[in-house]
Amino acid sequence: MDREQQILALIRQNPFISQHEMATIIGISRSAVAGYIAVLTKKGTIRGRAYVTSDESTVMCIGGANLDSKAVSKQAIRLASSNPVTVSESCGGVARNIAETLAGISCRATLLTVVGDDKAGQWVLEETRKRGVDVSQSIVLQGEKTGTYTALLDDTGEMFLAFANMEIYNKCTPALLMDKWSHIAASKLVIADTNLPADTLKDLVRRCHEEAVPLFIDPVSSEKSKKLPQELAGVTAIFPNLEEACQLAGVEIDTTHDYGKLAEAIQARGVKHVFITLGSKGVMYQGEEGSQFFSPLPTNVVDVTGAGDAFVAGLAYGILHDSSYMEACSYGLAASHITLQTAQSVASELTEERLKQTITIKGD
Repeated sequence: MDREQQILALIRQNPFISQHEMATIIGISRSAVAGYIAVLTKKGTIRGRAYVTSDESTVMCIGGANLDSKAVSKQAIRLASSNPVTVSESCGGVARNIAETLAGISCRATLLTVVGDDKAGQWVLEETRKRGVDVSQSIVLQGEKTGTYTALLDDTGEMFLAFANMEIYNKCTPALLMDKWSHIAASKLVIADTNLPADTLKDLVRRCHEEAVPLFIDPVSSEKSKKLPQELAGVTAIFPNLEEACQLAGVEIDTTHDYGKLAEAIQARGVKHVFITLGSKGVMYQGEEGSQFFSPLPTNVVDVTGAGDAFVAGLAYGILHDSSYMEACSYGLAASHITLQTAQSVASELTEERLKQTITIKGD
């Protein structure tokens, strides 16, 4: 084993090992160890503090993890009246949903979020861990309440109204992000949602740009997308729906917009790859690989909740498996297609095998 590999092996065993300790174990000088570490850092094999090694398969998902309540109306919704509904509770949050979806399709996913020291927080983290996500970097905040999201869907499965109580995410400060930076920078890919505060998002975009860490952003909503900094040069890819795209492009919301021009306006802010998700119409891509409109797979829609999160996770799967961004869009559309056919925000039917089968069928 050469010296670089010996040092790397020691660091992987103990990320907090000192250069003196490594020098003693290997039998070389401390200055020689420092030289090898400098080379490994330059290569990108070691990133951040404490010599945390880059993990070429892990996706770090940063943002929301909530207790979701979903009420589905049994008939057409009547305002100012009592409506019969079916109510269910589940784990939610954009970043958390993406992490769970990635774990379900055999990707290594880590969730960085904040929850309260309440039963909801314990349950959300434990359920997420059970579903294959590493939650070791998530933080339980004493005296805080876990985020909640309550959605009302009409009898066709379309969202009618939603309520969000997510004050806890204001505690996800730039300082907290920096405390976790070594783990963030060591990931193959970072996916963040805009539940994070504006100053935290600004720091995240800047640091990812400076250290060449791939960063995907899910805008979550048109209101929350306002928290993104004007300069988005650190964002590798962004996934707005039409309303969010109009907000990011700085134009009035209008369904008659030229999707390509909207995407170009967002790209002009520094984003490398823009995917405007248009529901049943498909996806508009504009980026470094050109421009293309992708039609969706024919789908019998049961529930739209989670389809956008599934698209991001599916596309990330493609990128992690060396697809181009245009090619990876097919994985995103396939993941959405599978999710739309279930009542689950994160479809248990969405596995790596099912994803590949759906891609194959589409290719045929």
